[in-house]
Amino acid sequence: MSGSPDRTARIETYTGHPFDVFDPAPRDVRLEDIAAGLAHTCRFGGHCTQFYSVAHHSIHVSRELPADAPRLQLLGLFHDAGEAYVGDVPRPIKAEFEAFERVEDRILRAVWTAFDLEAPTESEWDRVMAADDRLLAYEADLLLADASWAPDPPDRAYDLRADSIDDVREQFRDRAHTLLAELEA
Repeated sequence: MSGSPDRTARIETYTGHPFDVFDPAPRDVRLEDIAAGLAHTCRFGGHCTQFYSVAHHSIHVSRELPADAPRLQLLGLFHDAGEAYVGDVPRPIKAEFEAFERVEDRILRAVWTAFDLEAPTESEWDRVMAADDRLLAYEADLLLADASWAPDPPDRAYDLRADSIDDVREQFRDRAHTLLAELEA
């Protein structure tokens, strides 16, 4: 599988609309699909001591970024949006498959365009990824049987209990609406 844009790989989304993962179009991106896809997707490839969704993780990543930077927080909220369409693949596997990274990157570009966001600068993306790494260490320490591979977890007080999928989907969607409104103000 080359994953080239000339191939069609349409999936049906939560809202019932088609989405081509190899050739994603901004017009096919819907916040409800991202929120639902991420709320139904478990972190760490599902190998947690409890269910903990990528949507829940993304909400915490966005909160890890400065409160006076709604664009940065929105980029943090959407940093794993590609996983709404292709699932959560653990980092060590992603690192071995450049084609997978390209698919996720194309999806992210479609998401940013759909929400009228310019692609993040390298500096912005570095800040989002640093927040993601902090949460990775924090979550691994609390949710995995053996997180010895992860860096020392930061001192945080995020609630990682397994909220209902419906609640997390709504929280993700509400956070996105709030941050989008702040950007328009």
